[in-house]
Order: sequence, then C-alpha cells, then structure tokens
Amino acid sequence: MPTPTKGPRLGGSPSHERLMLANLATSLFEHGKITTTEAKAKRVRPLAEKLITKAKRGDLHNRRQIQRVIRNKDVVHRLMAEIGPFYSDRNGGYVRITKTLPRKGDNAPMAVIELVSEKTVTAEAEAARKTKFAKDQAAAPAGAGGTSAEAPKSVETQEAEAPASAEATEATESTESTEAPFGEGSHAPLEDGSQPEGFPIKGNASSKLYHVPGSSHYERTTAEVWFASEEAAEAAGFQLPPSQRETKDEESSEDES
Repeated sequence: MPTPTKGPRLGGSPSHERLMLANLATSLFEHGKITTTEAKAKRVRPLAEKLITKAKRGDLHNRRQIQRVIRNKDVVHRLMAEIGPFYSDRNGGYVRITKTLPRKGDNAPMAVIELVSEKTVTAEAEAARKTKFAKDQAAAPAGAGGTSAEAPKSVETQEAEAPASAEATEATESTESTEAPFGEGSHAPLEDGSQPEGFPIKGNASSKLYHVPGSSHYERTTAEVWFASEEAAEAAGFQLPPSQRETKDEESSEDES
C-alpha cells in the first residue's frame, strides 16, 4: 500500500480516503460551511479549491472532471452555475478554515471550513478592517468635501445613524401591524383587550373564523383580531362558522327567489 505524502491517511485505504474527501467537499458546496476535525479540514481545502477552479472555467471537460469527484448532480450544477462564476475575479483562496473548540469526548481539534463570501481579496481585507480601500478614497472627487481625515468620521456618523433608522423602521412596522394585522379593515385588540371603535366583528386567527354580532358564538369568542365588515374578514381569508355559513346561503337563495 503506498505511503501517504500529506500526513496520516484518512480512513483505511486510499479509496476510502478519496470518498471521505469527496463527501466533505460535497457537503461544503451544498451548505457553504461545515464543522469537521482540523486534519480533515486541511486535507479537503486543496481539493475544494481545485474543484472551484475547474468550475470557473465552465466548459464540458471541466464539468466531467468535477463529476468524477462530486456525484451529486444538484451540487455540481450549483458549483458550475453559482459558486464558480461568483469567484471569477478572485485568484485562489476560496475557502477559509477557522479553528474552534475541541470536540467533547476525545478532545479532537475541530475547525469550521467555509466558502469565502467576498469576491476579491481586497474586499475581504476591507471587511476585516471595516475601512474603505485607499485607491477608492483617492478616486473620490476632491470637491465632494473634505480631506481623507474626514472619511472615518463620516463612517462613524453613518454607523451611529443606522441604529436610529432601524428603530424608526421597527416602530413604523409595529404600528402598521397593530393597526392592520390582516390588511385593510382589520385591527388588533386594544391594550386592555377591548374592541376598537368601528370594528364590531370578532376574528380568531388560529381557526380563521369570524363571528358577527348576535351570533351564537359571538359572546364566547375571545377576539384575536377585529374587522370592520364581513367583506374585510373574508378578504383576509377568514370564514363564517359552518353552521352560520349554511344559514347565510339559505337566506341568499331565498332572496334570489
């Protein structure tokens, strides 16, 4: 049996090792991130990067070369159609390994191996430093305002304004959901659980049934939402209880006759 050239062999034989690495690469391309032992992560990274390089070329020959390793056709399609084109402007370094806590039980060193989400090395460095690249600052028009020393200040100002705008958006969304949780003509119960003015029809969100005033179940029903009219309730997907539905159908047929 040949001696491994990159440390101890994974598995019991060369074919077993190839299958293990192929399965790890398949899971990596399918999920974008996997947690495995540090030794397996270091061994699968060269294989994954070679397959991504073949996917970037995109021709039939390289597709067949990939299919010799990756047997899942859906993963092969994702690798050729999404992952490969995504790294078209990046020359290598498609995979990142991050060490994590040892595994419980045998204390084996563990690592997270994932696909890099930045298209270029420059973008990855900018994301790590949280700054703008120097050449991009130089390309900015001089009359746009200020020196390069003012750039970090503007970034800090934007970061400070971001939480305030997010809170305002959340407040607006919560107000809209309270006023019309099921579209126009609906209203959530008031803080004390009472009926909002102008919304007499009770609705039950779990059963998708609504009850009109004077019906048999009206007084016993705890309203989870209130509607202004039956049309608004039906537009939101609510229905009358079956017994009331039959009565309403009979009345409509008598009116037509």
